[in-house]
Amino acid sequence: MTDVRLESALARLAPHVDDVPAWDDVVRRARTGSRPPWKLAAVVVAVLVTGGLVAGALAEGLLNGSLDRLSAWVGDQPGEPAPEQQAVFDRENRASYAHFPSGTRVGRLLNFELRGRRHDLLGFRDGQNLCLRILPSVFPHATAVPECVPQQQLVRLGKPVAIIGGYIGVGDPGVTILYGLAADTVQRIDVRMDDEVLGPATVSNNAFLIALADDRDRTVEWPTVVLRASGANGSADFQMRTGPMFPSGSPEDLPGPDHVERVLDSGSIGWLERGEPRGEPFRWPYGEPKRIIHSRMLTPDPESSFRLAIAYGEDDDWRANGRWYCLAWLWPLIPDSWSRGCARADTIDSGLMMEGAWPSAGQEFPHWVGLASDQVARIEIFYRDGSIQPVRLNNNVFSFYVAADQESKLVAYDQQGRVVRIMMLGGLER
Repeated sequence: MTDVRLESALARLAPHVDDVPAWDDVVRRARTGSRPPWKLAAVVVAVLVTGGLVAGALAEGLLNGSLDRLSAWVGDQPGEPAPEQQAVFDRENRASYAHFPSGTRVGRLLNFELRGRRHDLLGFRDGQNLCLRILPSVFPHATAVPECVPQQQLVRLGKPVAIIGGYIGVGDPGVTILYGLAADTVQRIDVRMDDEVLGPATVSNNAFLIALADDRDRTVEWPTVVLRASGANGSADFQMRTGPMFPSGSPEDLPGPDHVERVLDSGSIGWLERGEPRGEPFRWPYGEPKRIIHSRMLTPDPESSFRLAIAYGEDDDWRANGRWYCLAWLWPLIPDSWSRGCARADTIDSGLMMEGAWPSAGQEFPHWVGLASDQVARIEIFYRDGSIQPVRLNNNVFSFYVAADQESKLVAYDQQGRVVRIMMLGGLER
């Protein structure tokens, strides 16, 4: 997530508080290390919001091919054996703060060349999550962050194709790349950007990818991308609009609670402020805040290897009320956090502190993380079709994915089951 968009997200999600330091100052203090350029570059892409546009005959057989049918992913290793890439995976997995489970098997889904250099699109499982990663990174001197999506979210999408990651080049570094997963029914994918045909993507082992050296200055900063997926029974178009996307609609538009029953005006994370040893030890290595009172590494969702480091500290230079909560995203294979930031501790008075949502990397499944105050006992996500997605709360931290193009809202409850927060998350603009 870019700094400006993080500021915008926090402004929309947190109540206004006086004497908040300038965001530029917060960002400057939070940047004690550089994020991997691959992820940072991908973040600029924003959400690729997908709508199904049927092309020609409605290819019912193709459209019925859901992403729960991925024959290349049956077993522990998707695709083909990749011993060299497996060795790199194991080495980087040992060196990171967070770790994928021992014995995770990496498979080669497809390979491609970009500017004379060979790359592999790799796949592996992390519990119920399907993960993709390009090795070596298409960007020099960068570590490629794994892009993981819960398979239940892929199935919920109800389409035969899903973009998992990508980058649309605007100026330097001059690369356009999109990759994702395709159902068994998909045999070919053609890619068009605005009125320009980029060509067919490589499709193999339930994965697809298109990569181009792209040094042109684009006149449209956020082009429209269309994937035409073809199979034995016909073809269908899926349109992706790139660019900033914010939730639309109101709580009344979706099933579930539509109003807050208890307004929270104070809150805290008691165990963190008391210094209790929950989660795993983690020595906060970053320079801000100046005085770290307590820090730990936690597992928001036991079905994912993603970890979240949390710190509580003080910094008198950050104006009045210098108590701060800080977060750091910790992905396996990454030696450091690629995204972190701090907010005043009283931001959580409204019940939740969240970041990292929209727009996300060039993919269809934004990844949210956050903190819940002690007053929040349960979190659920409601979709238009009436389905409910529980969000795990573990020692006040949480992490979840939603489909960007499906209308959804988050509802938080207190210990008595009263609604304390409602937040719109995704969905096409009306």
